[in-house]
Amino acid sequence: MKRNDFNKRILSTICAAVLAVTLMPTVQAAGQTFTDVKPGDWYYDMVTEMVGQDMIGGFPDGSFQPNRPISRVELTAIALQAFPEAAIEMDYDPEAALEEINALNPGFWGNQVIRDAALRGIYIFGLDQETWNQPATRAEVAGILVKFYGSSQEQPLDAMEEAALLIGDYDSAVAGHPMEPMILWMYSSGVLTGINEQGDFNPEGQCTRAEACTMVRSILHPEHWVQYDWNQVVQEHKNQPETPAAQMDFTGQLRERYAEDVAYDYCRALEQEIGIQIFYLPEWTQKDSGLLSYADLDALPKNRDYFQHVLAELKKMKAAYDLYPEGFLKDVVTSKKGHGTEIILCPYTFEGIACYGAFVYDSSNDAQKVDQIFYTGTGDSQYYSHEAGHMVMSAMAIRRGWNTTCQDWENCTQGIDDYVSGYAMGGQPEDWAETWAYLWHQTDAVGQMIQGGASGLQAKVALLTQMMDQYDTVDTSRLPWHSFL
Repeated sequence: MKRNDFNKRILSTICAAVLAVTLMPTVQAAGQTFTDVKPGDWYYDMVTEMVGQDMIGGFPDGSFQPNRPISRVELTAIALQAFPEAAIEMDYDPEAALEEINALNPGFWGNQVIRDAALRGIYIFGLDQETWNQPATRAEVAGILVKFYGSSQEQPLDAMEEAALLIGDYDSAVAGHPMEPMILWMYSSGVLTGINEQGDFNPEGQCTRAEACTMVRSILHPEHWVQYDWNQVVQEHKNQPETPAAQMDFTGQLRERYAEDVAYDYCRALEQEIGIQIFYLPEWTQKDSGLLSYADLDALPKNRDYFQHVLAELKKMKAAYDLYPEGFLKDVVTSKKGHGTEIILCPYTFEGIACYGAFVYDSSNDAQKVDQIFYTGTGDSQYYSHEAGHMVMSAMAIRRGWNTTCQDWENCTQGIDDYVSGYAMGGQPEDWAETWAYLWHQTDAVGQMIQGGASGLQAKVALLTQMMDQYDTVDTSRLPWHSFL
């Protein structure tokens, strides 16, 4: 079986967590008991051993807070204790480095931790206290622990490629992640078996103090590592049913699932989040005015490459939608009384065009009208916002009053400087969609245009913001362009 030279795959970047917190330094107290760690708790043995070896402690109020997210600096302090023989990689004066860090973060308890981590090659979080105080993701925990453990060993660590078969969310979350090789090593060595029966790792989930203790303790006890018969693992994977059972989406509709569909679960979760059905196989509501037909997708091969392409595009789509206020898209769609909404996505394009999209408003006589957003080809996050902008802006305009809104928007434009791009000049629908996309993805550029004297553009932004203010999910004071108003 093939092995990977793990050291060759060590990466120097780790994805940043998004929530910043300030953690008190833990109190080291060997033999300390805690009000919230009792015999029978799944983490009792792990926490007790870690505390007994002075690797972690509790808080002044007598608690351990096992379910509290562990910060990067707190985790790294544990790793330094657990792997004291981790090799020093950086060649610079330790005292001078500590002096620099102390000056940057006056009085911060973790300054020496930051310095010692940097000496050992963990410098991807920089030197700033705020960044180090952010919660560590599960992927970051894997990256830091395996980095420290690996540099304390005489031989390079090897990861079995077949370990990917043990990870339930490998295709949807772990494959291609910067910490993929570290996660693979933890599974292939039997250090971890996952967070559920499917073996999911959930790399971007926050890691609790109890979970961090479990990972550290597991690495420190090779005698407990799970030993796999890799031939059996491969054979069991081959014996799995080829066609997973179809599942219901959030609307209660039964959705077909193909054997190699690695995008399926991600898509269902995204649908639930935005309140819009997403289709990438020939099963949507076909309309005469639609951009595609069933036949367009029916001829595409339903293989892993196809679905991985779909998954990549879904992630770009989510990156765009995550910029909007939480629950906003769902709020917009719910307010479109008498009109459902569907998204149709496929890795398919028209000859000579890399990506193409359209919003088709259902003006048919059908009792159940369905507006459709089409995305084809390979796009980027702003491309997905542009097409969503057609639906969002038209829905907001209808709610505010269509004719009034159209006239008010038209009155904002005094000259070419009032358009965010040349493409926006193609007509009012494109101007709406482009302005929407630019505000989310090129906020600073719009601000510079307004500062340069584009008063009409400023008026458009004010009108768009007023339209958003119709929805309970929007706090206009928190919009990234609020200062422009």
